[in-house]
Amino acid sequence: MELRTWIVGDLVSLRQRLAGGVLARIPTDRRAERVDGGGIAPTYILWHLARHHDVAVNRVLREVDETVHGWTDRLGVADDLWRGLAEGEDADLVDVLDAESVEGYTLAVLDGTRTWLDEADLSILEQPSLDTDAALAALGTPEDRMGWLYDMWRGRPASFFLQWEAIGHGVNHLGELTSIRNRMGLSPF
Repeated sequence: MELRTWIVGDLVSLRQRLAGGVLARIPTDRRAERVDGGGIAPTYILWHLARHHDVAVNRVLREVDETVHGWTDRLGVADDLWRGLAEGEDADLVDVLDAESVEGYTLAVLDGTRTWLDEADLSILEQPSLDTDAALAALGTPEDRMGWLYDMWRGRPASFFLQWEAIGHGVNHLGELTSIRNRMGLSPF
């Protein structure tokens, strides 16, 4: 199997499972809900998944504008777009995010990467490392609060940003969202 086919297949599978198994099952009016007396709201997880993917693939790997800039008028947030990169929920952010727009943005990020991958020169993935500090700083990501992310991305090969941030990280949070969906009593099984 060719590398491009494998990567695109993983991305398509992630999108299909996210759209069909989570987004189609959790109504938008329940996506700010925190199950089990706490936890993280599905809207934040979607925002987090999309922000990591968008920043990693578009800003860092491809060095193009992030998809989020076409959505800020609908999302409920237009500034401090580094918010959402943290694993822990930003509860204030969940209160202002529009759940339907976060869904659209998340799927648009995945679709944008898919479209790029159809024609991308995959030799870009062989770069030994990228200037992630500059990319995160340009986004306004505070190093004193997000030092762990600067450290996690620093010195990584270009392939990491597609392999982990776009695919692995997305699948990880898909599992989290599936678990939340089930605990909400919305499992189709």
